Amino acid sequence: MTNSIERLSSSFLQRIPPAWRAAIPAVPPPTPRNLWLALAAAVAVQNIAVFQSSQSEHITVFAVLVWGGAVICMEDQFEELRPSPAGWGLVIGSVLLIWVLARSALILHWDGLLFALAPIGGLSLGLMAEKPARLGRFRDPLLCLMLLPAFALLMRTLPEAPISLLTARLSGLWLSVLGLDVTVIARSVLLPGGGVRVLGPCNGVDLMAQILCVGVIFLLAFPIRSWASRTVVVLVAPVIGLVCNTFRIALLAVFAGNGHGKGSWLFDFFHESTGSLVFSGVAVLIFGMVYMRLLERELPPLPAPPQPGEGA
Repeated sequence: MTNSIERLSSSFLQRIPPAWRAAIPAVPPPTPRNLWLALAAAVAVQNIAVFQSSQSEHITVFAVLVWGGAVICMEDQFEELRPSPAGWGLVIGSVLLIWVLARSALILHWDGLLFALAPIGGLSLGLMAEKPARLGRFRDPLLCLMLLPAFALLMRTLPEAPISLLTARLSGLWLSVLGLDVTVIARSVLLPGGGVRVLGPCNGVDLMAQILCVGVIFLLAFPIRSWASRTVVVLVAPVIGLVCNTFRIALLAVFAGNGHGKGSWLFDFFHESTGSLVFSGVAVLIFGMVYMRLLERELPPLPAPPQPGEGA
């Protein structure tokens, strides 16, 4: 089978003009490893596409981060990957994968099962690559994919009212620091010309859960040995998400106070559109800087440069 494919591809390439042929990148041979990697990439792309078509931009970006984290946790095994599944494992993995693809086609709007399809798809890929006794090599990537259902669970369990009230208070604090005449009444952040009301979808719970899950991805991909530093990561991550969202709410209050309330392009861009992702990016950047600082503390010091006059 492999020889037939190689002969067909070689015959096809011979018919292409030499100038064009040189620009075509070499196609990897259809080995079991390459076919498995192609299948894994297709599963990831399909899952992200379903998120993109049925969920908000924030959740889609988070799905991309989770799949990216799974790749990072797996990349050091790509070269030595030699799929050798058990017969029944291959059958079960194939059936699971077909079910995941079929179930994904039915998702049009919010569906809690969507968040479980990624780890199920990851497990099916594992069964198609290794015997059950060796599935431990996929532990970290599967844990990364488990962050998607964990994210959905956090979104359901984190208290909405206290976080909304705290978000309004902090947003008002930033505006008062700037010298603006701001009034905070429960969930409302009011300026003389208008204001905003912090409701559940805007209180930053999604960003807090997202940064917390990003922290877990970092811990899996770039482990920190110190338990104290791990605790700092878990505690700091949601705080960074909360604070960055309060900056967004404060900015929206300024827009509303200057006559650019809901319905205006500027307000909607930072409220529901791509502009809101700017604050997600800032939160991930700040968290990454904190994490790298903690990671650097565990690295050994660099050797001292040789002094003048030292040598053989």
